Amino acid sequence: MYYLHHYFNPDFSHMHLAPPEEKDGIIDQRYLGYVQNVVAGQVLAEIIDLEKFPDFRRDPRFIYPKRHFPVGPNCAPHPENPDKIVASVNGYVFYNEGLISVKKLLNVRGNVGFHTGNIFFVGDLAVHGDVQTGFSVHASNILVKGHIESAKVKALRDVVCLAGLKGANTSAVSDGPENAENSDEVIPSTLIEAGENIRIPFCEHVQIRARGNLIIDGSCLHSTLYVGGNLVVKGRLQGGAVYANGLVYVEGQLGSDYSMPTKVMMGYNPFDFLTLQKLESQIAYLKAKLDYFERMAARNAVMEQEYSPRVDLMQRKLRIAHSRRAELWRKFAVDEKNAPKCRIVVPGRVMPGSEIGIGRAFLKLMNFDENVTFSLYDEEIVSTPIRRKHAKA
Repeated sequence: MYYLHHYFNPDFSHMHLAPPEEKDGIIDQRYLGYVQNVVAGQVLAEIIDLEKFPDFRRDPRFIYPKRHFPVGPNCAPHPENPDKIVASVNGYVFYNEGLISVKKLLNVRGNVGFHTGNIFFVGDLAVHGDVQTGFSVHASNILVKGHIESAKVKALRDVVCLAGLKGANTSAVSDGPENAENSDEVIPSTLIEAGENIRIPFCEHVQIRARGNLIIDGSCLHSTLYVGGNLVVKGRLQGGAVYANGLVYVEGQLGSDYSMPTKVMMGYNPFDFLTLQKLESQIAYLKAKLDYFERMAARNAVMEQEYSPRVDLMQRKLRIAHSRRAELWRKFAVDEKNAPKCRIVVPGRVMPGSEIGIGRAFLKLMNFDENVTFSLYDEEIVSTPIRRKHAKA
């Protein structure tokens, strides 16, 4: 007799989820464990002699008179131990028609919300509805057929959203003030991050981080964009800030009709800008904490004994943060060689009040313009008309 021992829950169902209780008794309703992740090479099940398996752990459904290998799609025998079944791809494991199977694409047939909780998946993810406010999804490639609300979407590779992004006009500290000296990143209500490319119809009040290219088929309003490749905005780029290091193409309009600042900063690694912003925020917080601890320590001898170690700790953290900032500024100086390659192409209108930075050069536009390209020439930003090709008669 043989027993098939599982290293996953064979009875798992995403239709019957419950949040696990933490050690301190707190229950987080946003973490439900929607999917059983497995990676290539991971052991899923093992055939064991029944006598060697404890009685109290046996499930009668998995006792067989002969060796039983329910190997389904994307599973295989272990190359070194034929009694074990392993996953051959990254994905989620489940039973399908009596066979252990692994699927690379996870379909969420509706919204990501309280009935799913936050989703972390090692394969590709398709959300057929919205990613609702307050929730997050992480996967390799992500397709969202609905809207992305005030949510977090992070992909190892690409993100595509078919209905658009709209966040709130507020930000929040990621880890709370009690942990801010360790991770004082201010994160907007809506954050989209991809290791490669992102394509969306429109966005408003969001932060987008694309290591590759970012294509916005409509308008981008009051948002912050970090783009490692090229940025294409087919509508308006109005309000907010762009940090890019390739080509920025704005087909409709750059800037606001109401002189609302719109910044485009180029010539440096955009993610170094992001790191610098985090450092500046952390330094400001540490200085405030240091000032508070010093004032408390100065009250009397008892308070000095209690708060002096905290003063020393904040001073050490500040020295580390200042050192990291100085190193980052040195890196900015090295990256300046990329500035002459940067271009901002605007076939449409350029509104007064728009601000453009390429390397160390800076330009604030005071007048209306259109059909122009901005580039760096002799350490100054210049604008030149776009030459349009005319068809021959």
